[in-house]
Amino acid sequence: MDIQKEKKYKVSNCNNDGLCGALYTSLHNSIVTLHYWGSLPWLKEPDTYRSMCPEMKVQVEVRRMEQEQRTLLKTQAQTRKMMGKGFPAIDKYRAFIEILGVDKVCAWGHKEGQRFEIDPFNVGGVCGFLYNKVYPYLNVLLSGVTLPWMSEDEHIMYQVCPDSYNQTSYRLVVEER
Repeated sequence: MDIQKEKKYKVSNCNNDGLCGALYTSLHNSIVTLHYWGSLPWLKEPDTYRSMCPEMKVQVEVRRMEQEQRTLLKTQAQTRKMMGKGFPAIDKYRAFIEILGVDKVCAWGHKEGQRFEIDPFNVGGVCGFLYNKVYPYLNVLLSGVTLPWMSEDEHIMYQVCPDSYNQTSYRLVVEER
């Protein structure tokens, strides 16, 4: 197994910096706690914790870092090509987040009409809070299943982001390739 050592990502409550979507989602709740200067009660070091990816192949350490000024961390989205790598759902289906509207101002900068391709490994440039919210449904829909509250002939789920004040509405669309 070839594991990269000491690869660093700048992650935040919204920014995944190209980290695998499954790993980012598994870390997201704890990242949010550290991002807003909270602490996790089981940590011996209040600014650092260790975890594993869901596949148990990559071990990570997440460390809160001081910033000189409070700015929104937003790095370029990186995408890994996952077709043909042994994931039948990704070989058969594509998933998109389509931004339908923003009532006030999305802090991440989402705008009506944007469309992002995502999968369980690629966040696709969407806000980490939004990705974290769709992740469990993404895996269900990529399995070819229709959720009980959806029409049987469509693979579209309508939602709003977790920021209830600014109300970014979107839909998760799964299409056959």
